[in-house]
Amino acid sequence: MSKKWLKVALMVTAIATGTSIQVDAETVLYVPQDDRPVSLQYTVDTAKAAGMTVLTPPQNLISGKTYKGQADQIWNWVEQNAGRADVMVLSTDTLIYGGLVDSRKHNLPLSTLENRLKRIEALKANHKNTRIYGFGTVMRSPRASGGGTEPSYYADYGPTIFQIAALQDKLDAGTLTQAETQKLMSLQASVPIEYLQDWFSRRQKNMQVNKDLIDEARNGVFSYFALGHDDTSQLSQSALEGRYLSQYSKGIPRTQYGSFPGADQLGLLLMARSRTDDSAEKPTFSVIYPLGGAGKTLPGYEDQTIDKTIAEHVEAVGGTMTTAGKPTVLLAVNTPLSTSTSESETFGNFPMISQATNAFVDRIQQAVDSGVNVSVADIAYNNGADNTLVSAMYKRDLLYKIGAYNGWNTASNTVGYAVAQGVLLKTMSPEGHRKMLTQQYLDNWAYQANIRKDIYRMQDSIRTDNVRYSGELNERLESYLGERIQDFAEKYLKVDPRTVKATFPWGRLFETDITIYDKPVVPLEKELRLKREAEAKAKAEAEAKAKAEEAAKANGQAAPAQPAQPAKTAATQTTVSVIPIVKQPATTSQGLRIVPTPAVVPGQ
Repeated sequence: MSKKWLKVALMVTAIATGTSIQVDAETVLYVPQDDRPVSLQYTVDTAKAAGMTVLTPPQNLISGKTYKGQADQIWNWVEQNAGRADVMVLSTDTLIYGGLVDSRKHNLPLSTLENRLKRIEALKANHKNTRIYGFGTVMRSPRASGGGTEPSYYADYGPTIFQIAALQDKLDAGTLTQAETQKLMSLQASVPIEYLQDWFSRRQKNMQVNKDLIDEARNGVFSYFALGHDDTSQLSQSALEGRYLSQYSKGIPRTQYGSFPGADQLGLLLMARSRTDDSAEKPTFSVIYPLGGAGKTLPGYEDQTIDKTIAEHVEAVGGTMTTAGKPTVLLAVNTPLSTSTSESETFGNFPMISQATNAFVDRIQQAVDSGVNVSVADIAYNNGADNTLVSAMYKRDLLYKIGAYNGWNTASNTVGYAVAQGVLLKTMSPEGHRKMLTQQYLDNWAYQANIRKDIYRMQDSIRTDNVRYSGELNERLESYLGERIQDFAEKYLKVDPRTVKATFPWGRLFETDITIYDKPVVPLEKELRLKREAEAKAKAEAEAKAKAEEAAKANGQAAPAQPAQPAKTAATQTTVSVIPIVKQPATTSQGLRIVPTPAVVPGQ
């Protein structure tokens, strides 16, 4: 039996028996859209926990907060390492523009973009037996943005440009009123022409690239290509472009191409799709909702109802929807009572007694008790968990009994991760499964829904709208983040706080990087804070003493007598061991990552 068919047989056995089997799975060459945790580290961590070997470009080449992605150098790396891979999962935004943010800000000629795109065809020609999964995006058109993720003028003119695009969308659809026509002309006159030309010119180039990628999907270059709709709304430039691209893609089998909301979830979704394509048995999905908006919920930052988004993600992962029998994955999708979502940081997002939530958790518990793999997609709020839901799961000891939990960023991001992790769970070890859940609870529940609002109140410069942040790393805030996350991990998840590290990877408060280590190698942020405070106090007392002695000397007086020092208490004598850190790779394929060395931990 070949290695491939042995892996298939093992996975079929795992599905049939409901057991977790560690499969010597495929080697995946993965090019992310940037180095944010959701794009890179969380995706890699989940794939590795499912048994995959993941190769990624050196991190210094990947697009980051303060630097552009090096598309040509990443291409060279891909071509050099393609022979090592069974599967390739490629961000076309990275390979063509440099990264997701780079796709919104570049000034590259169309010829350069198309030359890079043609390298995908050559890659497939040189590796005919290697499956290639690609994902790109329809350029977003946000209401506002800051922090350097859009052209600089967008900070001042973004809201106006959004309104212009929304009205042009209506104009294209033939529904623009006379009053709206006048408003459109007025808005266009209020924005410097060079800014509008820059924005629309870039979108025109990106539109042509997306058409070319659709052609490659049509011609079989990709085993599957996903075109995500980055932050959008029903009336927007991205919605308009999406309609035309949908028409352009007609005739391509849905098994080869899909286009739906979201961007950050696509890498992990396609890794799961590669696993599905390797399996003789395709996954089935059922969906449950609580009382309220259910499938007709229209989430923030998206242009379609959640039931359609779920169906498209299930289709993209190679699965099917079912209403009969035991599904491979039960998607428990937490929606609000209304048909619209709000932000997780709102005052109303606190744990409360809710009959609707309790009834929903009853159904989750019944499924878990029946041996069903439940993947929770918590979309009641944008950008964080529903405290009422997760608190109810916590009280019932369900946090680590479900298959997966996600409640981050947009609804499509959450759904994509929930679908992918539900599929990949079958080959996860218990330890890998627990680490995956811990990472999501600390990020989505602890930070996004709770700690973040406290940090907002602490910072000197607060954001001015829903998406703009200072983007400047504040070490005091990051230390506070680490301490709160460690306390939360210990109190609610029974996790050793010395195994948990939290940082702001892009310097802004929108996302955090939660790393869970196998051993207690992380210093306690509380101990470090107490040590800093003790040192600051000692320094202040020494300076005060020196000033007093100097003043007494100047007055010709004897230095004031110092009071007798009481014996040091155990509390003041506490020695805080500061664990040194060393730079070592998080994976064999990524760049350097700060990881405390375990060699100096007492008792290790």
